[in-house]
Amino acid sequence: MPIPDHPVRHLDLLIAAPSDPQGLLRWGDYHFARELQLALHRLGVSSRLLFRDSYRRQPEPAAGSGLLVLRGKFAPRNDWLACSSYAHKVAWLISWPLAPTPGELARYDLLLVASLQDRARIAAISGRPTHTLLQATAFGGRGRPQSVGGELLFVGSYRGVERPTVADFTRAGLPLKLIGEGWDEVGLKAAASTIANHELPRLYGQALAVLNDHHGAMADYGYLNNRVFDVLACGVPVITDAAPGCPKELEAGVIRHRRGDDPASTIRKADKLRSDHRCLAPVAAAVRDRHSFDARAVSLLEVLDVR
Repeated sequence: MPIPDHPVRHLDLLIAAPSDPQGLLRWGDYHFARELQLALHRLGVSSRLLFRDSYRRQPEPAAGSGLLVLRGKFAPRNDWLACSSYAHKVAWLISWPLAPTPGELARYDLLLVASLQDRARIAAISGRPTHTLLQATAFGGRGRPQSVGGELLFVGSYRGVERPTVADFTRAGLPLKLIGEGWDEVGLKAAASTIANHELPRLYGQALAVLNDHHGAMADYGYLNNRVFDVLACGVPVITDAAPGCPKELEAGVIRHRRGDDPASTIRKADKLRSDHRCLAPVAAAVRDRHSFDARAVSLLEVLDVR
């Protein structure tokens, strides 16, 4: 339902993906931004997607427009931020928390931090108002858990460094379905190199559990990645190296597997949890109700309401 008389009626979303339509669908931040854009539209707020290779060539925004930078590894140029005519300039820090400099952060009017733990640090180094806004999912209601008996699943590419969670389970000889590129470099065979984003809920729903990992700074500074939300929204357990800042209502669906833990023991936990619909169904409902892009869009507009 549109929010009447909200001061922000248009919000541009700047993302790290390039504008090339051939490769755009392979960028996770494109899907993240697109779902947020749709949620904003449902609230009566129009938007444009801006891309890393073309944002400086876009027409000037209409008077009163806002800018939201989805800040991961990519940062817009400081001179462009300083000169652009947006009425509100906001960054949502969703990953790579050590990448932004104090000088960059100080150019925003407001900072949204996908970590309760890191909010105070960001406020201190930026001198700007900050709010906590966790990552989100659009998968609530899209994926239905199928009968127990599926296999472990990991979706992600080999990035030239060991991914410990994957390594633990493959070294233990446990069956693991891999979707991603580069795994042949370490002697592993992937079932597919890529998968369309809209196919993920179905794939998650077939799994016994889905493996997940965080890069070091995200775990250290309390940034819970959106795959945790995606998997739990499908009513399936997530096995993860860490769950920094995990909301309490989601904890029942999370199995932490740290380096040195016994993979067989972790699998037994997943088996038991996967068969307990009474445990996972409330978790999936909580994700749908509290951690959807619709919920995040409402929170975003609330903090932008500066009337």
